[in-house]
Amino acid sequence: MKIKTKTKTRFFTELMMALSLMMDLDENRKIYHAWRVAILAERMSRKILPEYRTQIFYAGLLHDIGAISLKEHVIHYTDIEEHFKNPVLLKHSEKSAQIVSEIGPLTIAANMIIEHHEYWDGRGYPKGLKGNNINLGAQILRIADTFDILARVKPPLDLNGVKTILFARRGSEFSDLMCELMIATLEEGNFFDEIMDEKRVSEMLPKAMRELPPFDLTACNIDIRNAVKVFAQVIDAKHSYTAGHSERVALYTYRLAKGMGLFEETAKKYEIAAYLHDAGKVAVPKSILDKPSALTLEEFKLMKRHPVYTMEIISMISELKDLVPVAGGHHERYDGRGYPDGASGENIPLGARIMAVADSFDAMTSFRPYQKTKSKDEAKKELIKNAGSQFDPEIVKVATRVL
Repeated sequence: MKIKTKTKTRFFTELMMALSLMMDLDENRKIYHAWRVAILAERMSRKILPEYRTQIFYAGLLHDIGAISLKEHVIHYTDIEEHFKNPVLLKHSEKSAQIVSEIGPLTIAANMIIEHHEYWDGRGYPKGLKGNNINLGAQILRIADTFDILARVKPPLDLNGVKTILFARRGSEFSDLMCELMIATLEEGNFFDEIMDEKRVSEMLPKAMRELPPFDLTACNIDIRNAVKVFAQVIDAKHSYTAGHSERVALYTYRLAKGMGLFEETAKKYEIAAYLHDAGKVAVPKSILDKPSALTLEEFKLMKRHPVYTMEIISMISELKDLVPVAGGHHERYDGRGYPDGASGENIPLGARIMAVADSFDAMTSFRPYQKTKSKDEAKKELIKNAGSQFDPEIVKVATRVL
């Protein structure tokens, strides 16, 4: 699916916002880390790097995308010494930069991201850079990142408390210039009170995006399928055993749709929905997703929330809104005992019924810590066994031929 030139910018910005929201789902709650860093970094950049406002903003949104596979959200790792002991943390700025460079015209942002954990005194990573050898945009990200951690202290700090901590880190974590720039920004009008308020942050971000100098995307080949493939790779990076899961489910969904005689355009739409079907699973704790034994009632309640978050994330992207019920319905059952809505039969969107078969087939034939891996023939027998209860029987018939 190609995007018309006039909608490229909207698609790009909405995709970035959705990606960053997905990364900031932490055990079924939104923590807005990336959003706060992006808002603050962009506001600071107006004073010293106004020509790079847009790049710094998107660097703030996506700076931690490479840390998605951590057991907990990256904000919980506040000691830099712990970063040096954890391979995922130590490599996450490089991984983030690599992913961002694949998404679109964000090469400058990627160069900022790769250095956002460098310290002014040379104690940072990944390169151990020092002083003005550190990218200026990365220096802004560093202090904005630190501010977000300070904003989470309980009880909350007032502005003087924040200033005290920032002053204590001058010359070590960041420069005098960055410290002065941060404080000057926080003291503008009501900005400190607004950036400390999560509800206000969720309102400030869309406004900030609308006011950014636009990208010139006329020469940029943004294809929906390729963009969501990058999205899917980030989703699957949450767990080592899910690598490639979303791409395989997308392939199986497409094969099933074509095997049912659906038009190519429809099959491609369902394929795109399948790439994104597990976006909300990022909010589920790894302890639940990796649990080898049966889930408790409370754990299962948390698990059942992930399609709801998937729908919320996808609904942020205008070009994909018609796929929201398809991606979010892949855990509905034909007999009505599924989730999140308990829909049954043909009340479940056709794409969701197809994806339910594709998703289950891949789960059965891939490694999972909670079950024995089945052969394709064994998986097909399981599909047949559950036709009419868990799965649409007509789709199962097609699955036995094309999968």
